[in-house]
Amino acid sequence: MPAQKPFALDTNILVRYIVQDDKRQSPKATSIVENLTAKAPAFISCIVLCEVNWVLKTAYKFSKADCGEVLNRIMSVAVFDIENLEACLVALQRFRSGQADFSDYLIRQIAKEKGYDTLLTFDKKALKSTGFVSP
Repeated sequence: MPAQKPFALDTNILVRYIVQDDKRQSPKATSIVENLTAKAPAFISCIVLCEVNWVLKTAYKFSKADCGEVLNRIMSVAVFDIENLEACLVALQRFRSGQADFSDYLIRQIAKEKGYDTLLTFDKKALKSTGFVSP
């Protein structure tokens, strides 16, 4: 059997797997995720993590705590190759204890890792956290 080509997962695959709300797509998403292996993992970008959080929060009315738990579980799965995992983990920790959104903390953390200590923003919730400054 030829080796499977590596692939990345889009937000909708993860959401269908998590919420199991579509009788056609959810089983396909489940099959994809549950057939991943250490030798054939799937890539998940930072953008997908941000979108998963947003979709679960807005469309499915998940609480902040539940969104944080889902993100934590995704980042803990060995067969997921998470883009910039360390920054995502820091952002998740800050998201859980802060008032801003996961994406705000991730943007801030990636900028910090690139040497930019301050993130200018108009976001009132983000401005309550370290590293965010109003212009």
